[in-house]
Amino acid sequence: MATFYKGVGPGTFLYAQDFRLTGLAPHAPGSLSRISSLMSHITHGTTMSGYISLTKSYGVARAYAFAGRIPPSATSPGFVYEIEINDPPPAGLTLVDPICEIGSANVNPGLRHTYHHDGDQSLLLGIADPIGMAHHLGQMTIDPPNSGRTPRHPTISIEMEAMVRALRDAEVLVAGNIPTICFVHRHDVY
Repeated sequence: MATFYKGVGPGTFLYAQDFRLTGLAPHAPGSLSRISSLMSHITHGTTMSGYISLTKSYGVARAYAFAGRIPPSATSPGFVYEIEINDPPPAGLTLVDPICEIGSANVNPGLRHTYHHDGDQSLLLGIADPIGMAHHLGQMTIDPPNSGRTPRHPTISIEMEAMVRALRDAEVLVAGNIPTICFVHRHDVY
């Protein structure tokens, strides 16, 4: 059995539900699960997908519970759901490791679009925290002497962005419905 968490902030589209009573289904159940929709779900926060984002980290889920449209308060708290999923998971539910999925789709580093980048080592800080570390995203690439290449910002592929964010958020995706029995606790945060 594995424990996961789901943070829900006040004012978000999931806030009105109590998953302990309703369970949780993807916003677009039955939609085609492709690597491109997986990466879009992670990098763009696409809610119209066949995936549900969970995390292995209570701290990450708590941060998402604070990231609603309105600040959490005693009267409108954020929620962190504690979810236990057996191994094997319930019928119709699949756990997806986004790092493995993206990595296995990018086994040839010679291709143009991979999860690699051409920035310096601090570029990952900017991808992981695009607000607090945005200055790392604005740096120019460092080229060999006399390269003559036009100065430019580093190449950041959706593959790399999705992998960094999945690692940052200790993210696991669920395809299918999470039944009520898996929701073992709801923590109020404010």
